[in-house]
Amino acid sequence: MDTIGNQIAWRLGYLNILQGVIARLANSAAAMKAGSVAVLTALLACAVGQQAPFHWALFVLPGVLFMGFHAFFLQQERAFVQLYNTASDAPLAQVLSYRIDAARLAAVREPLLSVLCRPTVWAFHLPLLAGVVLVYQGLREASPCC
Repeated sequence: MDTIGNQIAWRLGYLNILQGVIARLANSAAAMKAGSVAVLTALLACAVGQQAPFHWALFVLPGVLFMGFHAFFLQQERAFVQLYNTASDAPLAQVLSYRIDAARLAAVREPLLSVLCRPTVWAFHLPLLAGVVLVYQGLREASPCC
């Protein structure tokens, strides 16, 4: 039979694995935010600098795409946080498997549409997209050549 020290070490090992996954997913969500800013800013620079016709709606597709990726990584992060909380709340005598399979994740994963509607996602991407479109419209109206 395992000693209490072995049970604690086993549990801490599992929690450390989950914490590492959660940290990587949080970094990926932050990278999606940074990528969104970079792509929309570059698109704005290209749109203002070119003489070719450009429509404000062309900003929407990349903005929505990055918003979807951000929601995906947030969904995965929240699922792993649920696994972490379940493991940390379990009695120490309960032996936990290190295996993380699709069925365990699906049991705790929220629907993507639900995560997409969270204020965390909207509060960043909607003002960013609106700001870029407003700047584009303002620069386009101020530009004498277009």
